[in-house]
Amino acid sequence: MGGVNIYQAVNLFKGNTVTGGFDVKLYGGDAYRDPVTEVYADDVKLHEIAGYILAQQQFRRFMFEAGLRLENHELYGSEWVPQAGVSFKAAEQTRLKFSFSKGFRTPNMRELYMYAAANEDLLPERSFSYDFTVSQGLPDYRMSMELTLFYIKGDNLIESVEIGESRYQNRNVGEFENKGIEFSLNYLILKNLRVNTNYSYLNMQKTITGAPRNKFYAGATYCPGKFTLSAGAQVIDKLYLVTGENRKTSDYTLVDIRVAYRPLKWLEVFAKGDNLLWKKYEIMAGYPMPKATFMGGVSFNL
Repeated sequence: MGGVNIYQAVNLFKGNTVTGGFDVKLYGGDAYRDPVTEVYADDVKLHEIAGYILAQQQFRRFMFEAGLRLENHELYGSEWVPQAGVSFKAAEQTRLKFSFSKGFRTPNMRELYMYAAANEDLLPERSFSYDFTVSQGLPDYRMSMELTLFYIKGDNLIESVEIGESRYQNRNVGEFENKGIEFSLNYLILKNLRVNTNYSYLNMQKTITGAPRNKFYAGATYCPGKFTLSAGAQVIDKLYLVTGENRKTSDYTLVDIRVAYRPLKWLEVFAKGDNLLWKKYEIMAGYPMPKATFMGGVSFNL
């Protein structure tokens, strides 16, 4: 894999920023396909080239943003990808924002060429998303909240579809329509104690793998002197592992803790534990995640 990204930002007049650039991606290799037939995709080489421009304009309490990207993929040709948005500062600590964007994702190397589920006939995913966000902070800056409503509609979604007993193939499964809500809150209780939480709900017209219906997280960070103690809990409800007739979901709760000591500005010693409830869970069908894991180390910031 390799690539280059070159961009330039200029300020044409007061409150204005225009950024333009291009990037190139080169990737490839030999892909192992099927453990039975031992078929390979030999010496695959692909490239992607894109040019883009993004303009931002501040006008009193409004911020306008618009951009356009032209993607060119060796297999799928050219695709225009626009985006636009506007935000309004309704009060000192209140901001409203609406945005629109087009999503475009080409199949990756794994989906096209690797393992038994590979499918070289896949088409790119396309989607259009709309979201409206309200942000609110308290006058003393100790609390901030954000609420987002979103809607996404797209086509050619890529899924691993069961085609026989314990046999799967990557396929485009057609249109999808998702809508939902996200909420987050950050609160500085004391000078050295901060809590944060977020919740998201996803309503799917067509269930897709890797997307939970409900997701909740709550965490806290406490910094007494040279110590930092952070802990968090995450709850996942109805994460779809397999869709269709043999639908399978995963529900679990994870608890993590991290303790760090900084004797010097540039030195930190830490220890952390993940999944301390020893939960057995999967985020991909057939690939169980480890139970409790522990790690310690030293980090330097010179």
